[in-house]
Amino acid sequence: MKKRDPLPAPQTRAEAAAWLARLHADDRDAADEAAFRAWLAASPQHADAFEAVDRAWSDVGGLSDLRRDFRRTPPVRSVASRRALLAGMGILAVTGSSVLFWRPANAKVYETDVGEQKHVSLDDGSQLFLDAQTRMSVSFSETARTVDMQYGRANFRVVPDAKRPFIVEAAEHRIVATRCNFDVRCQDGQVQVVLIHGEADVKPAAPGGGEGARLRAGDRLVASSEVEKRDKPDLSHVLAWQTGYEMFDKEDLAHAVEEMNRYSTVKLAADPSVASLKVSGMYRVGDNAAFARALSKLLPIDVRQAGDTLMLTADSEP
Repeated sequence: MKKRDPLPAPQTRAEAAAWLARLHADDRDAADEAAFRAWLAASPQHADAFEAVDRAWSDVGGLSDLRRDFRRTPPVRSVASRRALLAGMGILAVTGSSVLFWRPANAKVYETDVGEQKHVSLDDGSQLFLDAQTRMSVSFSETARTVDMQYGRANFRVVPDAKRPFIVEAAEHRIVATRCNFDVRCQDGQVQVVLIHGEADVKPAAPGGGEGARLRAGDRLVASSEVEKRDKPDLSHVLAWQTGYEMFDKEDLAHAVEEMNRYSTVKLAADPSVASLKVSGMYRVGDNAAFARALSKLLPIDVRQAGDTLMLTADSEP
């Protein structure tokens, strides 16, 4: 029996997700395409990881042949191929602009439960990818496309509309976009915005709250009523959630437990004696028992069952 090839490593899948986002960008150039070909050629697992991530976004369309095309020759950037790509995404391009159709309706509510992720195609062709435990409402009018994000995390792939900006309201902040791909996380009165490509303006929703900031590809903004922080993270890390993993970099164990509990009905609980231990690495979500076993080998902790909860306590061995 032929031995099956191992699955791509989590880090490789996260890199593939970042490449998928970059190649989907309208402003990708020859340097991006050459770098992608080099990344593909570096390891057979890179192609496997890209195919796996692409399948996860298969309902978006338009990118299923990217790996094959780049292995052969550079894609032809013609008007016809451009229209074919847009048509695969549910967008109709005419004379350089997009003709979009919508119907008046009340706000639509989209929600995910513990461990659930969901793809949503909006009436204008924009695409959403909701992470676990996320809730938002979407309403379209003739002057604006508005998302009210109550909590959770989501990826937004926005199609252009010159007459109607795309607005995401989260944690008393407003993200205004035209054509871009970005992640938004809303939790505990704080919003985190990561621009994957394109650009968007982020500012306080309240009048007189400040000028805000313009984010471009690679920028991340974390803001609340009290703090505002801007940096450029490793996109392969921040996109890991889209591939079924969580990435931790010296995070408190208590925080890592909270994140992993979003994806599993088997809950973890960290005793105060170990809550501040640091966790690093990339872990598959949805299997908290496996996560706990991994932690017990890396950190001085014990794992014990307490009803329906896995308790993480200080190692009892001297």
